[in-house]
Amino acid sequence: MFWTWLWGPLGLLLAMPLTVCLVVLGRHIEALNFLDVLLGDRPALTPAQSFYQRALIGDSGEATYQAELSLKQGRPLVDYLDDVALGGLKLAERDAERGSLDPENLESIDVTVNEMMDNLADFEPRRWFKKVQTEVEVSEAPGGLASLASIEQDEEIDQLPVIEGSLAPGWGAEDAVLCIGGRTPLDEAVGSMLAGVLQRQGLKARALSSEAISPAHIVTLQTSATKLVCLSYLGTGANQAHVRYLVRRLRRILPEGATILVGYWVDDGGGAALKALEATAEADAYATSLKEAARICIEAARSHDASTTEAPQDTMAVKDEQPVKDAKAPGKDDKAAAKDKKTAARVA
Repeated sequence: MFWTWLWGPLGLLLAMPLTVCLVVLGRHIEALNFLDVLLGDRPALTPAQSFYQRALIGDSGEATYQAELSLKQGRPLVDYLDDVALGGLKLAERDAERGSLDPENLESIDVTVNEMMDNLADFEPRRWFKKVQTEVEVSEAPGGLASLASIEQDEEIDQLPVIEGSLAPGWGAEDAVLCIGGRTPLDEAVGSMLAGVLQRQGLKARALSSEAISPAHIVTLQTSATKLVCLSYLGTGANQAHVRYLVRRLRRILPEGATILVGYWVDDGGGAALKALEATAEADAYATSLKEAARICIEAARSHDASTTEAPQDTMAVKDEQPVKDAKAPGKDDKAAAKDKKTAARVA
């Protein structure tokens, strides 16, 4: 309409090519990016940026809605949290390091993330429509086995295993897993997300603030039945010396055999920063994503005493067989006695 108003019928003919040229210029020239935002069809914000915006203004309802949309599409919650929520919190961490966010903003983000995880605690997407769609695709597909294989490939998603009654000893107690923020409310927000993921998989997990590992409160962990502690650190602001000494204090306080996991949520997973932390922190395990941390916790919580439970059964079987053999032995003695009696009778 603008080009028509400006040039009349000639503008109507040139409207489309001129608009396309402006969009291309906006995508390739940084100073003209606003043209791509105004005239292009791409969203102005990425999903991570949108999550950061919602968390910053405290809109937990919209943040929950976006997560539910992702779950309804068949995407696991942990993948959404890794790609979108964790990406948004990394953006917040960068702004906090530059001084763009004050403590009130950080607390607002933490509260919003906790509310979102509470809203998603019991959410299960309906999948009946996907089953109906699959049946229609199978009935209409001409290829038969080829179509079935393609559908199976579409449904193959890297899901985390759900623990159902196979916990190792001590993992069924309350607060068996503690997810503790290392420094800031953003660290605590990531710890809350990890605790929510572990709860959905069947673990007794709870998120704690960084106050729990302060010198005045860390002693309270001594009376807990904790089997694993995950220390959450977002960004490169984590001091390696601080992490190392904290791990040492936790080893003296936690019950014997407890595992210490350090979650170092950085962009360069396996980079120089993580390797330096692994060389100095003296923790039992390290993770750079929520899915990796959840797998470590689930593997540690699974029962590994299947072989020990089968061994007593074999022993009982051997013990049960022994009386049977002993019971057969008197039968042989009776036959020998009967033969001796017959021999004696013939002699007589």
